[in-house]
Amino acid sequence: MKFRMLIHVSATLLLLIAPMAEGRLFAGLEGGAPATQSSDLTGFPAVTWTAGYNFDVSGAAATPTDTLYLCNGAFNTDLYKATLNTVPVFVTAISEDMTSLAYGRDTLWGFSNYASTKGIYSIDTETGAATLKIDTYTGTGFRFFALGYNQTDDMLYGYTEYGTAGLYSINIDTGEMLKIADPIPASNSQGRGMAIGDNVVYITATRGDDGVPYYAYNLAQGTGGTWEEFTNPYPAYHSTGGAAWLTETQGVEHTADYPLQFCISSNPVHGQAVFSFQLPAAANTSIEVYDTSGRIQATVFSSTLQSGSGEVLWNPNLPSGVYIAVLRSCGLTASARLILI
Repeated sequence: MKFRMLIHVSATLLLLIAPMAEGRLFAGLEGGAPATQSSDLTGFPAVTWTAGYNFDVSGAAATPTDTLYLCNGAFNTDLYKATLNTVPVFVTAISEDMTSLAYGRDTLWGFSNYASTKGIYSIDTETGAATLKIDTYTGTGFRFFALGYNQTDDMLYGYTEYGTAGLYSINIDTGEMLKIADPIPASNSQGRGMAIGDNVVYITATRGDDGVPYYAYNLAQGTGGTWEEFTNPYPAYHSTGGAAWLTETQGVEHTADYPLQFCISSNPVHGQAVFSFQLPAAANTSIEVYDTSGRIQATVFSSTLQSGSGEVLWNPNLPSGVYIAVLRSCGLTASARLILI
């Protein structure tokens, strides 16, 4: 699994149907092959995207102070936390699978498709405990693989291609779900990663490799409005993944590529593990392996290295399972999910 830094810049966006909005749109792809992307949305709909750090993103959400929560894994979901200037760090395993995330009312929310009850769950970001709050499936068939929170009206929004497809508002207190817009005008009408900023919904289609763009919907239109197309950052890939809207701009520094890169080749690992990395400067460098409870299990490498790329080979002597490999160098930390079989 490869990781790249999440890069974000301030933004100004003018939709044909929307007022001026400011923020940064982050998008990730499930599978982790290409880099995460972010855009200031200048020149909408022909926007330019900036490559970030490689990371497998199946769900994404941002707090009002731009802390990112990211999840990956289709069934046993791992939760990661990142800031604007640091790579994602493993936090905890979530007790239910999560295919989408949202953040609002100081709560991390997620939609679970494989729990005993399909619906929206609140997630304890310290323990990973997921608690059912809204049953979205019984009687409706709704599966909100795209989920977001809108601060403007204090509502969750979900997109479903199951049941009566389309974009829905979701009342957190009552669980009432009202259809706002018809499905996106993509060939299969399937939408995934959702972000909401300044009353505008941004959503990905599940395909990008057939020329399908991203879509935006200004909620100020009310019901039955128009989806606006804009540039897809993953034109060569299926676009299933996560998205988040970030609002803060102070103290953001970024480059085209984050200086500390770290990945594990041929993961899951059966036999020898290969840790690959790129260092921005000469520094004391270490690689350690932790279990999912945060207990160190092995020190793979510790030495002073020069700047540039390198590899460390490791023959693990640990039981099969999921671990977290952590690279520390140049005052920075990068982590990668390690699966031993």
